[in-house]
Amino acid sequence: MKNLVKATIALIISIVTIAVIFQISNFEVSLSILRTLDYKFIAIAFLLQVSFWLLWALRLKVIARTLGCNVSYRYSLITTLTSMFFAAITPSSAGGEPVRVKMVADVCKSYGTASAVVLIERLLDAIFFALSLPILVILTGFYVGFGFKIAGIFSLFLILFIALLYTLLKNPKKIESFIERLCKYLRKFLKGRTDEIKDKMITEALKFRVALIDVLRSKHYACVMFLLTIVMWLLGFLIPSFILLSMHLPPYFLFSITAQVIIVVVSLIPLTPGSSGIAEGTMAYLYSAFVPQSALGVLVAIWRTITYYTNLLFGFLVSLKILR
Repeated sequence: MKNLVKATIALIISIVTIAVIFQISNFEVSLSILRTLDYKFIAIAFLLQVSFWLLWALRLKVIARTLGCNVSYRYSLITTLTSMFFAAITPSSAGGEPVRVKMVADVCKSYGTASAVVLIERLLDAIFFALSLPILVILTGFYVGFGFKIAGIFSLFLILFIALLYTLLKNPKKIESFIERLCKYLRKFLKGRTDEIKDKMITEALKFRVALIDVLRSKHYACVMFLLTIVMWLLGFLIPSFILLSMHLPPYFLFSITAQVIIVVVSLIPLTPGSSGIAEGTMAYLYSAFVPQSALGVLVAIWRTITYYTNLLFGFLVSLKILR
């Protein structure tokens, strides 16, 4: 029930924001654009979203396999869709990671290994964004000042996180010491199970460390995983261009991909469920630089339907199947 309430709130925020964008645009022109849509390009855009899901599931399977965990592709796809539903109803998409950790751990029998799988996913995404955004901004000259500020802040947090991760990986005793201090602080909440929980946490944390080191040593699999990450995101970022083609407008491929990278990074700000309102508003603002104002409402509405509402719908249906 709580999840349905969160999903409803996210939908309301998103729909209201899109309605405002329609109001700012020329509503009559927007309606005429809707009447003349070329639906074969809409179909391609939706297939690109499906490809995004399929490649994400494949990447999850490859990472798990690299760590010695045999996750079937079907189960990986179910895990991906389920986590996308929870990501869509939580701020900064934070709800997706715990779901993937739990579902991968059910197969791997280790929360440490499962956490490493999910962390590697996020690190691959973060590295892709940190590298691609400044390159795209230079190539296109699109919102140079804003783009470099976003890229700089994002890269700074990424470097700090990697430095912290390296410190923990370098010395396992620091991991044990941190967990011991944490359990001592939480002793009154652990109700006499402090030593048992501490030992379990240390065991899983060390498995997490070993799993990350194994991935770093597997150069072949690391290249495959990063290549999958690049293709996966690029396919997803092509969706607005095909929507523009369906509206009989130029696709603006490079400008659109640059805008999409900025939108994803901005959407990490944990304010609303699934970044509802933030994503729509940021897209309307960025695309107004090269798309006619009258077309913005239609573009944002179709884009959000394909990339967000479908995550909610298919993720919810898969989640129901799991619960049953």
